[in-house]
Amino acid sequence: MNIKKRLVASLVFSALALAGAQVAAAAALNLSDGDTIKLTREASNYGGAFGGGEFVANGVNVLNGAGDSFLTFCVEYSEHISLNTNYYVKINTGAVNGGIGADATYAGDVAGTSVFDPLSNATAWLYTQYRDNTLTGFSNTSASANALQLAIWKLEDELGGDALTAYNGNALAQQWVADATTAGWTDTGNVRILNLYTDAAFTNRAQDQLYIAPVPEPEIYAMMAAGLGLMGFVARRRKQLVV
Repeated sequence: MNIKKRLVASLVFSALALAGAQVAAAAALNLSDGDTIKLTREASNYGGAFGGGEFVANGVNVLNGAGDSFLTFCVEYSEHISLNTNYYVKINTGAVNGGIGADATYAGDVAGTSVFDPLSNATAWLYTQYRDNTLTGFSNTSASANALQLAIWKLEDELGGDALTAYNGNALAQQWVADATTAGWTDTGNVRILNLYTDAAFTNRAQDQLYIAPVPEPEIYAMMAAGLGLMGFVARRRKQLVV
């Protein structure tokens, strides 16, 4: 192989390697139905009132790779999780088993036996701001995390009892609900709900958690396309030389 060919090949593999490295570096926890995760609450996580607040979701057995862990919040007020327990996940657009705000029969799980509670567009907006570190007024304190959990439950029509009383006395939670409601999102974006189950047959429900499905950055696609284009160029050159 002459020097020119070596240089082109080096550029090809460098482009692909860099693109691959950026994909790996930017990868979030890429979950599919049937993957398993566990939830933890470390010393650096906040909240905890009424069993909610920040949880860390960690991949245990993930088909598409381990990825990064991420912070999440409960969707249902009346359902609960156990820390450091393996849960099977289903990626969904709403909570199953409904809770207080359930509004339709759901046949995607056990037909006729559960109800479906669609994810609110406003909740999706609020969680996206939180994950992007752009949520106005949020600070790394238990007070903020508890207020955010109350706001999520309010938007999902889940509040009742003492939690509703707490929300009615929490100005920050009320402000976030107002902001999310007026944000004007017409869909849920990349936000999904993880339906958690204790068994692989998806019969034993536990809780529903918020999740943002990862989307590769456009520039990474461009780099990979450029690398593949260079590989095609080298292949054509070799063919011309052989002929």
